[in-house]
Amino acid sequence: MASIAQVIRDKHAAIMRRWKRLAATAASAKGLSAPALETVMSRYLSALADDDAGAVKERRKLLESHLASRLRQGFVLPEIVSELLTLGRCIAEVCSDVPERERPDPALLVPILAELQHAATTASEIFWQHLREDEQVEKGLLRRLQTIATASRDDPHRGGFTAHLQEALALIVEGVPARCLSIALMDVELTVAAAVGAAPETCGGPPRPDLRDVFDDLARSEEGSAVERTLEHDERVVAARLPEHGPLVGILYAVRAREPFAAREVRRLEAIAALLGVLLENSRLYAALRLRIEESETEKRLRETFVSVLAHDLRGPLSVSRLAAAAIAKMPEAADIRQKLADRVVSGIDRADRMVTDLLDANRIRAGERLALDLGSCDLAAIAREVAGELAPVHGDRFAVSGDSSVQGIWSAEHLRRIVTNLATNAAKYGAPDTPVELDVHATDAVATLSVHNAGKPISADELPRLFEPFSRTRSSQHSGIAGWGLGLALVKGSVEAHGGSVSVQSSQRKGTTFTVALPRDARPFQAEATGTRGDSL
Repeated sequence: MASIAQVIRDKHAAIMRRWKRLAATAASAKGLSAPALETVMSRYLSALADDDAGAVKERRKLLESHLASRLRQGFVLPEIVSELLTLGRCIAEVCSDVPERERPDPALLVPILAELQHAATTASEIFWQHLREDEQVEKGLLRRLQTIATASRDDPHRGGFTAHLQEALALIVEGVPARCLSIALMDVELTVAAAVGAAPETCGGPPRPDLRDVFDDLARSEEGSAVERTLEHDERVVAARLPEHGPLVGILYAVRAREPFAAREVRRLEAIAALLGVLLENSRLYAALRLRIEESETEKRLRETFVSVLAHDLRGPLSVSRLAAAAIAKMPEAADIRQKLADRVVSGIDRADRMVTDLLDANRIRAGERLALDLGSCDLAAIAREVAGELAPVHGDRFAVSGDSSVQGIWSAEHLRRIVTNLATNAAKYGAPDTPVELDVHATDAVATLSVHNAGKPISADELPRLFEPFSRTRSSQHSGIAGWGLGLALVKGSVEAHGGSVSVQSSQRKGTTFTVALPRDARPFQAEATGTRGDSL
């Protein structure tokens, strides 16, 4: 015949499955995740199998932790008592399912059921004590923490709620007096974000090494209950995870010399940790939302600027063409002048056509389409030299072309000219004035490489990921007073990828900025993936 303790140990999983099924039917339990429903009940059941003095104290602590969690989740006292009595019912039912010759004497169940009845009575006492002594203190403390979080939200430039954790700890230590109170947040590893007390830890560094086991226990657990330990030199530590459930974000912990933490202090630390977890997550979500709003507003401004610049840029060549056409009509006898005017008309229309083509291609790139190319044999090095010569009258004799004298491949000459022109023009406009713009062309059997380098102020690291997006301009370019559509680099990237190539950028204060384009020597296999063809009009 087995003992009740042995049945609990052997049938622990079966008892918990039965208990969770019954407990989940309570109105307050609906909507709770499995870890949130179970909290510490599984450990409490294991502790029922032991009857030494240490186990009795452990059961008391677990009961208090369970009660504190249920109060935060909105359970009322009868529901909490019902959960405890339901556990006794589940133990009895599982015992009755044991084969008869191994089934424990029913009389042995009496102490367990009495223990659970006593636990229910204790839960009632703790419940009323909590209402009488702790509720108002906790409410005031939690309200003040919420106020700090709200103020940090309204002042996002100070780093959100994370930047106010030191101020929050100064409040928390009023409700949980400790020698040292700290918050460690998880980045790559736990790092102390704030600390107060007589012997505070160093912010920005790792927590105390002797607390590693405590933190490991919390990291492995999906429950929100606090962990309390005795350290060397009779120090006591109590720690709670942030948030209460789910992936570990951080840990709130208090260290005290010798004097143990009262049960209500542990419960209060758990309640504070639960709120801090919510406030930190809300702060993160609010910062992400504000960033998205700022990005949306920036894009809106860029689009408005784009429309203005587009209208201005298109008006120029079209006005020249209109005036030239009118002059032709007035000078039918002057053939040489008519030819010059006609050339202006053609040049203006070609320029307007290139603008419209760029806009259409930018829309295709935004839609995720690969640009269609007219491929043929062409020389990248020769195109780089031609572009450098064409840009010299506008930007001065700053362009230096080096590398292989001839780099042949199957490419689109039109798009290669666009790539080189946009990169070289940007380097001249935004690089340091009166410094060279270096174009370097090299090739292997499989790949041709073009690099365009300029000295000057580097592109900031936070702007690099969005550099090739349509309508995106760096802060320095927006403040430079130089007009632009924010399409140049997006068109470079789209043209390069249509060839099956890639473009990258490196930028630093010491080395300047270098854009590097790598192209396969034959783009025909990659054009098979192109979708659609280029249109001729809007």
